[in-house]
Formats: sequence, structure tokens, C-alpha cells
Amino acid sequence: MRATQEAVLAEMRRWGYRLVVTPTLERLDVLALGLDGEQRRRLIKLTDGDGSVLALVGERTIPVARLVAGKLRSAPLPLRLCYTGPVLTNDPGRFVRRREAHQVGAELVGASGPVADAEVIAMAVRCLDAAGLRRYQVDVGHAEFFRGLLDSSELPAALKSGVEAALGRRDFVALAELLESTSLRNAEHELLLRFPALRGGAEILEAAGALVRNRRSERALQELDRVHELLRAHGLGDAVSFDLGAIRDFDYYTGVIFEGYGPDVGRPLVLGGRYDRLLARFGRPAPATGFMVHLDLVGEVLWREGWSPALTRLDAGVAWTPAGLEAALRLGARLRLFGMRAVVDTRSRGLEEARGWAQALKARNLLHVDGEAGVVWAPAEGPPIRLAPDEVVERLTHTAEASR
Repeated sequence: MRATQEAVLAEMRRWGYRLVVTPTLERLDVLALGLDGEQRRRLIKLTDGDGSVLALVGERTIPVARLVAGKLRSAPLPLRLCYTGPVLTNDPGRFVRRREAHQVGAELVGASGPVADAEVIAMAVRCLDAAGLRRYQVDVGHAEFFRGLLDSSELPAALKSGVEAALGRRDFVALAELLESTSLRNAEHELLLRFPALRGGAEILEAAGALVRNRRSERALQELDRVHELLRAHGLGDAVSFDLGAIRDFDYYTGVIFEGYGPDVGRPLVLGGRYDRLLARFGRPAPATGFMVHLDLVGEVLWREGWSPALTRLDAGVAWTPAGLEAALRLGARLRLFGMRAVVDTRSRGLEEARGWAQALKARNLLHVDGEAGVVWAPAEGPPIRLAPDEVVERLTHTAEASR
């Protein structure tokens, strides 16, 4: 998982995102500013020695928002920030077998509109590529599309909350029962019944546009169409599809939202979207969008597909006889100063025994030091050569550079 994390962070840095570190433990009243009642209930809480109620973070967007509104308050916007760390929650729907997971995420703070939305979606796709995934699906939607349908459906207020809850948990049977209990049959009402099936390519935007009759949903479709144009400019027009039936954290997200799924995984590997109202709760109003990658789930997909972490290949294994110990330690130190990976043995060995030791380490080169001036260089391929220490360092430096 560490290699995957570093690959994703490296991709984020290529887009100009700077790494920030936020706490895993926060004061409950601070986290509560960005969470609703159910989300606060699912936090793992504890009490400090002075009686303060603390909580372990269940997601890291809120700590980043607090950082932007606090220590980074004077920093000019937009800010491109990335982060990594564990999250913990009591939510059984998120973590089936454990309460802790690991995330890598990015936030673009202070930028609004389709250009910023397309950047974040494109970067998320590239992060999945960087993680080593070759099969995945990224679905893009818009929080305002559903809100527009709900507002214009003329449903009673009590029924609206039930429809929202049914869609949020993808309970389409309950949704149909709720809507069939009314006598309303306007276009938006019919569209709500078809809502879960509003998925596909760019053609779904045109099809939905022919059905809606409210300005709020129409603007959402226009934004999605523009985002799709920009994703094509990013070279990713065919890498995403649209899911107009996506409902997540209804009060949290304010615009374009997206999720990425891998094969045979029922939960999203990556999810994100626009959340323009969150920063204002911490005293610095600003538009924002971002996403996070579930490293644990990505690791599960990679493992099922036969991926295994590559072992770090050593440039040199330095063995020694009793007369060459101190020279071997100095040689190992010099190699590391030149950026090479070198292990110095912990006990003396003859040359033949040292060969087996170096092979077990999978070292590219064996260096056997049998005195202050004598070094036998035994590369993985080719006969052994006796060289002076300076010559060994020079030759291995060139060899290491050529292999990288």
C-alpha cells in the first residue's frame, strides 16, 4: 500500500498540489462544524484529561478546510493541497471488516466552475492509473440536478424527505411506492421514477435535458456538458460516464460529484465533488472541490488482479572478512552518499559464502572487502574483479545510473 500511496501522491504533485499534514485526532466541536448529526454520531470519541471531548477523524476534508481557514488564511487562493492518512469511523457501510482505513486526497480551494471541476476529475482518473489500476469506471453527476427535480415535483414536504432518503440508500422499490402514492404526474415526477436509470455517456445529458422543466436542473446539465468538453481536452472524454441518479451527502455537496469503481467492488475506490459551503463554516468562505482515494480498496483490487509489491532492489551487498570490517563500513557509507542502496553484512564471510548471501538479498553487486585496500567486485553477471575502493564507487555509480 505504501508504494501505491507514493505513486498517487507523485501524480498529485505533477498537477501542482502541495502535501499538507492534518491531525488524526481533533476536538469534537471543531469537526462538528462540517458534519451533520448522523455523521457526528458515527465518529469514534474519547475524553481528554481536562474533560474535552475529542474525536478521531472519519474523513480529512474537514481538517483541510480548518487548515485553510486557520494557518493558511493569508495564503492566496486558489490553493492546491493534497494529504494522506488514516480515517476511523463506526459506519459499517464504509468499512465492513474494520474501523480504520487509509486515504489519499486532494482539495482545490478557491476555484469555482467547470474548469476546476474538470481538473479534479481528470486528476482523479490519472491517480487511478498511477495506482496501477487498468479496469475502473468513473461516474460523474451533479447534486443540483436532483434538487431541481425535487423542488419542481410538487411533492408534499414530508414525502420529499422520504424520496431523498430512498434514493440515498438506492432503495428503488421504496422510491416507486412513495411516488405511486401520489396523484401527481408532471414531467419531473415521471423523471424521478426513471432517476436511477439515468446513466450512460454524454447522450444521457441530452436525453435528460429534453425531460426537465426547471432551471436548476437545466443549469446542472449545462455544467456537466461543459465539464465533459473539458475532460475531452484533458484526453479523458471516453474515460468517464454520467450518473444523474447519484445521491451522496445531500447537504454536503453543492455541484459536480463523481465516484470511481473497480471490478467486483461494491464501494467506490475514489469519490469527490464540489462543496462550496464548507469553508464558510470555518470563517473563510470560498468555493472548493476535491476527492479522496480509498487506498485499502485499491489494494484489494490490485491484489485480486495478481499485483504484488516490487521488492526494493539493492545496488550492493557489502561482505567482509575480519581484516576488512572497517573498510567495508566506510565503503557502504560512501555508496549511500552517492544515492545507492547498500547493505553491509553483520558478520564476516568468505567470498563463496558471501555470494549466496548477496543472492538471497537480490543485490545487483557483491562487494567483498578483505582488507583496507582490497575489494572484490562480483557483479550479478560477469567474473569477479579486484579493485581499489575508489574504483568500485566510480563503477557502481555509473552502473546504478544506467539501470534507473
